[in-house]
Amino acid sequence: MAIIGVSALILVAMVVAVTVGVTVSRHKGKSGGEQTSTSTKAIQSICQPTDYKKTCEDNLSKVASNVTDPKELVKAGFQVAIDQLREVIKNSTTLKELAKDPRANQALQNCKELLEYAIDDLGDSFDKLGPFDFTKLDAYVEDLKVWLSAAMTYEQTCLDGFENTTGDAGEKMRQFLKTSQELTSNGLAMVSEVSTLFKALNIKTGRRLLQAAATATDEKRLDLATATPLTLKPDVVVSKKGDGKYKTINEALKDIPKNNEVKVFVIYVKEGVYDEHVFFNKHMTNVMLIGDGPTKTVVTGRKNYADGTQTYQTATVAVVGDYFIAKDVGFENTAGAIGHQAVALRVQSDLSIFYNCNMDGYQDTLYTQTHRQFYRDCTISGTIDFIFGDAAAVFQNCKMIVRKPLEPGLHGDSPR
Repeated sequence: MAIIGVSALILVAMVVAVTVGVTVSRHKGKSGGEQTSTSTKAIQSICQPTDYKKTCEDNLSKVASNVTDPKELVKAGFQVAIDQLREVIKNSTTLKELAKDPRANQALQNCKELLEYAIDDLGDSFDKLGPFDFTKLDAYVEDLKVWLSAAMTYEQTCLDGFENTTGDAGEKMRQFLKTSQELTSNGLAMVSEVSTLFKALNIKTGRRLLQAAATATDEKRLDLATATPLTLKPDVVVSKKGDGKYKTINEALKDIPKNNEVKVFVIYVKEGVYDEHVFFNKHMTNVMLIGDGPTKTVVTGRKNYADGTQTYQTATVAVVGDYFIAKDVGFENTAGAIGHQAVALRVQSDLSIFYNCNMDGYQDTLYTQTHRQFYRDCTISGTIDFIFGDAAAVFQNCKMIVRKPLEPGLHGDSPR
């Protein structure tokens, strides 16, 4: 499963492209051999800060050897990705035959989903970068750190799913991901050093502080502190009593425009307990979920690890689409301490906001999985690891309530 590393390789190719582009411009008219040497030196230089230098140099040389045109470097990186995708399809078939254990089979399915998210992240990073604007380099670096860190998280979460499973599927997946993990780690190291690299080339860059988050909030034109269902004029209303368009939240999801960028799509969920598992997929962007209060509008579920569900899939509500907002809503998992890992809310949404919300559970209540997240005036309850994940998350004026776990001897060890 070298696909993640290959995607990271595309990122590396971009960084090398800039390096080569700048360096070659100082050597126009020189021979092809000297240009090849320039490309090789650029690769060696950019691989210097990585933990896996040989992996870095060997793979970059395949796409960057004798190439000095930045666009051609990137195209070569995409070609490698295409080739590896074909190989992944073959490997996935082999792993499916090995995943006889039910949990291993779940882990394999999760891996496919997780690795697709990683590919999306790195693909989006390439698309959003566009032509290099050196005055915005700092902004690029911060974004890329977030996206690459997310890719690394998805890789590791994939492997974690094979813990306590039988058969060889887990070990095979670990072997497939070895090079990918090394390349992704290298990509993150390169991005961390890229500012230093450009400073060495005397290229001035701009600065920013939470610029992306501020811009996203401004574009929404929402005052969350005063926003109500009445002032927001919701696009769809959900009510268990039947005085809305739908009686369940899942029914309302079909009305969300795919890859919405025009305006915030507002779903008003009236007071009630909604016993359903809700998944806002990656295409459900710029969505706002607003209720009548975190103890009045509650989404509840009870999936848990003890009953055989992987932690990643136990979430009552999972949010993947970017720019998600929730206000005055409660999210809970009622499996209890005996259920071990039982997630109430899992969030991957980049630049997401949760305002005056409750997340109630026991173990693993709030899974802040990846990207940038902001929580204001929220209450989170649980026992063990009840806030966990790898997101860049900010909690402002939030309350964390530690609940009493099971008595000693009843809980036992529960794997992550």
